[in-house]
Amino acid sequence: RSGNLLSLDPPDHTRLRRMLTPEFTVRRMRRLEPRIVEIVDAHLDALERRGGPVDLVSTYALPIPSLVICELLGVPPADRDEFQERTRRQLDMTLSASEKQAHGAEALAYMQGLVADARRDPGEDLIGMLIREHDENLSNDELVGIANLLLVAGHETTSNMLGLGTLALLRHPGQLALVRDDEDAVGPAVEELLRWLSIVNSGSPRLATRDVELGGVTIRRGDLVSFNLPAANRDPEVTDDPERLDVTRRVTGHMGFGHGIHHCLGAPLARMEMRIAFPALLRRFPDLRLAVPDEEVPFAVAHPIHGLESLSVTW
Repeated sequence: RSGNLLSLDPPDHTRLRRMLTPEFTVRRMRRLEPRIVEIVDAHLDALERRGGPVDLVSTYALPIPSLVICELLGVPPADRDEFQERTRRQLDMTLSASEKQAHGAEALAYMQGLVADARRDPGEDLIGMLIREHDENLSNDELVGIANLLLVAGHETTSNMLGLGTLALLRHPGQLALVRDDEDAVGPAVEELLRWLSIVNSGSPRLATRDVELGGVTIRRGDLVSFNLPAANRDPEVTDDPERLDVTRRVTGHMGFGHGIHHCLGAPLARMEMRIAFPALLRRFPDLRLAVPDEEVPFAVAHPIHGLESLSVTW
């Protein structure tokens, strides 16, 4: 678990997060905006040349955030397809324990090689920055753990949001038109989709450090607590008519990125990717529609992150 911020408490969590936070501020992420626009436009050009129907997950929703996070962390271009496939296998909940262990070991070995290469020749990517600026305060295992967490978390979540978010908008054409035609509607729409879809079902389990009463239930010290984020995001005491998707809603305090010290480090990057990718897709293909009956859209039921296996669309 070295370097895995989700599994750490202070002071180790505080020390590692302090090293990473400056690289994930909104201001720093804006430096990536021109490159993200380039990546999105290149994939839209490829879709336009190919023509429909296409699987939007494999041709758009997955490769865009994957390419962004790989470039951010210095994954060589030749390794990126293999990395995507390895990540998919790691998150397949139908595999046996031994298969999961084998895939985990394979991923760990890859990250160790990536870090070893970066130590020999630190580049301008995030791993190179950590080596140049924090090498004395960062063990090799911690650096490998950080790289592994960011690579997996940095593309699977945003990819699933792009796929599911597009499906949600196709099912609500009036709201799709707002996102397509009104630039000011895009930001609030992304927040509402994050709340309504809640693709990460739970935060990391925690142990109660003292007795506490919550909602009329006593949680005892030492009890294991699991959090259901979709339930929090659809709490009627927080959100009016929470089961309804409304991209004009001014969402405040949703749990799509978690909460507190474990609030998602990459939230500014994920928001930027979605704010670029959703309207760009809808404006390039204003007649975008499902190419299969709605009930035939396959969901990724064997995956710990809520998402789609594929999304066949045409225009």
